[in-house]
Amino acid sequence: MNKTDAFRHVWVTSPILFVAACLMPGNALPASLVVNPANPNADDAGAASETHPLRTISAAMKRLQAGDRVFIAAGKYREPILLPSLQWAGAPETVIEGDARGRTLIIGSAIFTNWRDAGKGSGRFAAPIGYEPEQVFVDGEPLQQIGGTVFGGYPGLPNHPLAPLFAGAGGGVWPGRATGDRSSMPVNSFHYDKQSADVMIRIAAGNPAGHVIEVAALTRVLSASGVERLVIRNLGFEHSNTTAGGRGGAVQIDGSNVRIENVTIRRADGACLGMTGANHQIISSSFSECGQMGIGGRGDGWRIEDVTVTRNNTRGFNKWWEAGGAKFVGDGGLTNATISRFRAIGNFGDGLWFDYKNHDNRITDSLFASNAGFGLHLEISKAFTVDNNVMIGNRQRGLYVRQTSDSIIAFNLIAENGLDGVAIIDEGQRDPRGETDYRVRNNWVVANVIAWNQIALTMPEPLDDNQSDGNVFLGDASANIVRIGWTRAISKADWIAKSLDVNSEWIELPKTERPGMDATQPIDIRLKPYWTMREKLRPLSQALVPLLKARAPAMMNRTDPKPGPATAGWSRP
Repeated sequence: MNKTDAFRHVWVTSPILFVAACLMPGNALPASLVVNPANPNADDAGAASETHPLRTISAAMKRLQAGDRVFIAAGKYREPILLPSLQWAGAPETVIEGDARGRTLIIGSAIFTNWRDAGKGSGRFAAPIGYEPEQVFVDGEPLQQIGGTVFGGYPGLPNHPLAPLFAGAGGGVWPGRATGDRSSMPVNSFHYDKQSADVMIRIAAGNPAGHVIEVAALTRVLSASGVERLVIRNLGFEHSNTTAGGRGGAVQIDGSNVRIENVTIRRADGACLGMTGANHQIISSSFSECGQMGIGGRGDGWRIEDVTVTRNNTRGFNKWWEAGGAKFVGDGGLTNATISRFRAIGNFGDGLWFDYKNHDNRITDSLFASNAGFGLHLEISKAFTVDNNVMIGNRQRGLYVRQTSDSIIAFNLIAENGLDGVAIIDEGQRDPRGETDYRVRNNWVVANVIAWNQIALTMPEPLDDNQSDGNVFLGDASANIVRIGWTRAISKADWIAKSLDVNSEWIELPKTERPGMDATQPIDIRLKPYWTMREKLRPLSQALVPLLKARAPAMMNRTDPKPGPATAGWSRP
């Protein structure tokens, strides 16, 4: 019996316990495997215990059985977590976790030290590498990439499948790419020289000696396929080389019933997290400064709670393609999910985008602020409940609803956005296969505070059975503009004559009373004028309350009668 078997082995005298043990995959009881290379007794051939831990994560993955617990001690690890193919069905929960104080970091880059001067007086230094890196960091700070390709040869590869997308004026899928070669490298940049197979750097310090130079190396920092009942907890991840050959996340998980909790992923080259499957949970985690987006995926029955996505799409991918805070798309997108206390802040694209056949999702108690695109984007989807959120200071629309039906938008604060506060649009797109009804129907905009946007509200043309009522419109005459379709602004009287906002409150103020729009201020400071104003609003019309609760059972327990987010919620300063 080897040491691993000894650690798993339990003497069983009861027939019942014996049967239970035999039902475990591999006839083994769950084990605890400890990784701690700082321990002087660490040995990959050892007992994997707290006193005699394993030295490497790969050794733990070789021993892993479904139902085990792997503890990775505090420290920096430049190796991936690659879960093996196992018989997951019927096993207890498998746990991969780090130090509870957040000191376990999985890094997808390698430290390079063998730099040589690439040309006298050029300021460039080179090191042999043999593959194309997508990231280089100097003393923890990223260098600008000059030239380069992604996704298996884009944009240089002829007939690349992504080449037709957004060609010409759109700049393709990567308009942020900095063109150039070794001769045009500015200070604090890097370039992959394909001919010599060298990575080249030019840094402000000149000689890289004495500096920590990290070069992206790992395609995935965590990969799991076909898993069930897996918990990933208390781990940090940074750096990756995912986009060199393909797409997906630096952390990529496919399976069911996976829980990600207290996980931080930052500065990956593509998506921070890619995830597919059913009944996943993403809890108390953050995804930031990733090259393309924070979260990408699809599935059913997810719960996303207390999650932050911020400053993603640092490499300038096309925001009309797949870039920004988070996007759910493909094979039905995301369905039957609840997203609460989600914070999408300062992403270089949309904060949160649902694209194509997403349905029956609720987004509540969340914040979409200062994103370069839309705060929240619903496209070719249906049956959303969007309630009790704040959408403020986004460069484009606060909420953009295109070719989407049967959704309710209620009790939100939508303020200071660069285009419409809310736009619900039918651009005439129809399903060429006739499988899905793309018409824009039966959407409700109720009990929102819509304030100081470039345009308040755009409803679709044709209006059909879409409705708006019980809202508060706040701002000067320009900010309170309403329109049917993109081009037809109409008067308040004509709007009400169409049975729109009959019970709404219109508050017109001079532009001098507009709140300051300093995006650098803490969000509670930016929101304070709106909470003060909200206390003066009249309650929602009692004629609307039963209709609203019947339409959106998720809001049945709401007791705050005023439009806008409940002041008892998370966003109250």
